[in-house]
Parts: sequence; C-alpha cells; structure tokens
Amino acid sequence: MRSQISLRGFLKDPRTFDAVNVVLSAGLVLGAYITAYAYVHIPGGVEAKASQAGFIIVEGAWALLTVFLFGTFARGLRAGRSWNRALPDGYVDTLLACLVFGGAWLLDDAFWSPAFPRTGVGLDILFTPPHLIEIAAAAVIVSGPLRAAARRGESVAGLVTLTSAALLLSAVTFATQFINPLIDPWPAGDYEFLSQVLPWVDENMGVAAILAMAGILAGTGLLLNSGFKLRPGSLTYVFTLNGLLVTVSKLHFKLIPVMIVTGIVADAWVAWRARRPGQPTASLCAVIAGTFAVAYMLEITLLPAGSVWHAPLWAGAIIASTMLGWLMGRLLRSGVPSILTLTSELAVAPAEERWTLDPASVAREQLVKAALDDLGTPEALGRNPLARLPGLKGDAAAADLRSALVDVVEELVVSASPRDAEAGRLLLDYYVKKVGSHEVIMERLHLSRPTYYRRLHYGFELVAGRLDKLSEFATRVTATD
Repeated sequence: MRSQISLRGFLKDPRTFDAVNVVLSAGLVLGAYITAYAYVHIPGGVEAKASQAGFIIVEGAWALLTVFLFGTFARGLRAGRSWNRALPDGYVDTLLACLVFGGAWLLDDAFWSPAFPRTGVGLDILFTPPHLIEIAAAAVIVSGPLRAAARRGESVAGLVTLTSAALLLSAVTFATQFINPLIDPWPAGDYEFLSQVLPWVDENMGVAAILAMAGILAGTGLLLNSGFKLRPGSLTYVFTLNGLLVTVSKLHFKLIPVMIVTGIVADAWVAWRARRPGQPTASLCAVIAGTFAVAYMLEITLLPAGSVWHAPLWAGAIIASTMLGWLMGRLLRSGVPSILTLTSELAVAPAEERWTLDPASVAREQLVKAALDDLGTPEALGRNPLARLPGLKGDAAAADLRSALVDVVEELVVSASPRDAEAGRLLLDYYVKKVGSHEVIMERLHLSRPTYYRRLHYGFELVAGRLDKLSEFATRVTATD
C-alpha cells in the first residue's frame, strides 16, 4: 500500500509524467521506423520478421501509453476534477489522439484493408487514409511533453522536452520518408536505384528531397527557439536523434554526421545571436537549411563512390535551401504565420503616430500592445513610436525599449497589489515567455474570459504609466546635463 502511494506521488510530478510519456512515445516512433525498414529494405518485398517486430513495438507502446493515460484520467475524475483537468496540462489532447490512433488502426484492419487490398509496398501502403490518420495522431501523441512544458511556462527546454521535439520531428520525417535524402541519397554514386532512372529524375528527386528536409529542420529549429531558451547542444541532440531514427529505414547510418554537423552549427548560431536583442528567425532558419545542404554535399562527396552531381547543381541546391530557410524565417515570426501577425497589427494600428501623455488616448494602449507584440523583432520594435521616447534614442533604441518593457512587466509581477501582479503575470506569460494562446494563459491563471481581458487592458495601462515615469525621468536627467 505504501509503495502504491509513493508511486502515485512520484507520478504527480509533471516532469516525471512527461518522462513516462516520452519513453513510451519513443517506442511508438521506433517501432514505426522498424516497420518502415521491413517494407523498404528488400526492394519490392517485405522482411517478415522486422515487420512483425515493428508492429509489436508500435502496438505495445500505444497500448501501454493509452492505459497509462486512461488510468490517470480516471483517477483525476474520481478526485473530483473536471474532464478537461483530469490529466496534467496538455495531455487530454494526447489521450484523445491515442483513441483516434486506435480507432484508425481498427478501421484499417476491419474495413480498409479488406475493401482495398494492397498491391504494393510503397506509398500505396503509407498514404492510405487510415495510416495518415495514425501518423497525424502519433504526431499529437509524441508532442505531449513538448506542449505540456510550453503550457507550464518552462523557459528552458529540458532533455524530455527536447526528446519530445525530436520525436515530433521524426513523425514528420516518417510521413515524408518517400522524399528524404537520408533514406534515398540520389546524388550518391553507389545509390542502388540510380541506374534505373533517367539523370533528370535523379536530379529532380534529389534536389526536392534536400529542400524538403532543409525546410523541415529549419521549422523545427524555429519552433524550439521561439518557445524556449535552448542550452548549448539542444538542436544537435534533436537533429541527431532524428537522424538515428530516420537512417534505420535503410541503415544509412553513414549519413548521421550530416545531422550532427547541422545541429552543431545551429547551436553555435543560437549562442552567438543570444548576445543580441531579439530571437533569430530568418537567420536561424537560413543557417540550418544551408548547413544541412552543405554538410550533405560534403558527406556524399567524401563517400567512396562519390557524387554523380556536378558542382553547379550542388551550388544551386545549397543556395535554394538557404533561401527557403530564410523565407520561412521571414514568414514565420515567433512561430506564428506572419499573415496572422499582420492582421493583428492592422486591427490595433495606432490612431496616432506619436506617444501622448493623455491617459484617455486610445493610442497609448495600442502602442504598448504593438511594442509587446514586437519584442522578438528588433526591426519592428525600432519603428514603434515608443522607441523615440526620451532616453531611448539612437541605434540601440530597440534594445533599450525591449529591456524597459521587460523590466516594467517583471516589476508588475512582484507588485504588492494582487490586481497589478495578476496583470503583470498575464503580460509576462503571453508576451515575454510566449507560453501559449490567450486561452492557455486564461486557463493557467484561472481567469474567466471577461476578467482576463480586463486584466490585459489594465496591464497595458500600467505599462504606459510606467513608461511615462521613465520618460519623465530621462527628460529631467537630460535637462540637468
């Protein structure tokens, strides 16, 4: 009895709960890649033992995870919690995804496969509707610890969070395995299917695969760097773990150094950019995508059989990958599509182009909100009229304004007034830490929707008032000098 109680207490720790989920999720993904190996290792055939082993691992991991989550869910309901709070933050979605995964599996076995007999071993199997549903559900399942860490407001990505991100990346690369350069190295001189296609087919497939993988890696790096502070080696770990899983498909472990080098360069870039205000978006994506293409070229070229591609094609693939990464970073700001950000900015466009001390002016709140929205983009922050306040002029205006805004918000969090502190916590979670959507923070702070938005507007007013005081102080200092 005592051991049972201690086990329950042990699992109440959210990080322990995350660890259990990530271990079982890893089994799910590993089993999927072993199954993929069984279907692609022998051209036109299936390796029965590997296929059986892969299915057993997938079924076992899914069953254990579903039972674990459902048991925790049932205990939460018995404890009097509502259904959407019966599991730790972020895991109700995981449980639902487990049920969807199981339902799609049953649908495939009971209806789809008998109704539509399989005639091949490639996309004819991978891209059936039930399997696509399973892949989508698996992506939600393996990203559970990642979502949970974000909703808890963790600022630094730990090992479990990074592993969850690597598994999510691996779910995406599993779905796109038919165009993955680590699985099918079209430029390699010893690629087994090279002699069976025309040269232009080899080039088309190879370049498309490089661009696809470069874009996927760039998006992963942007997602992690936008949501968390990354320790040195974080991206190297994520990319390497993904490389280990992907190369299982055709045992191309010789290509793992490509992922290691890409991660090392990405981590170095993140560390270097940490000395500057704002988070790298376009530059980080471009570095990841370009480095992957360069490392892939070097690895293929250094293999004994060498590369069948000429230098101009490699140069084009590298430049195209870098441009694709840069474009992704420009379109995605802090993990949110820029079109949504643009819509938000247009909706709250300041009525005035300068700061005003009139407390009744609508422009004050709008300018503060716009500045908080742009904390991660120094260029946009520097264009905000707040950057022209006394004491913030010069080339460092954007950095100084960001520091001032963050300091003001952090001061509000520790305010003696509960109302001010609540408004400060709201602003900190949404704008500084970027914990999640308004709904997520609303739930975290246990606020009703009307109360939440009242606190939000009140927070803007408080920040505006503090900026007035800072501006007044800077003006006095300037006058004294």
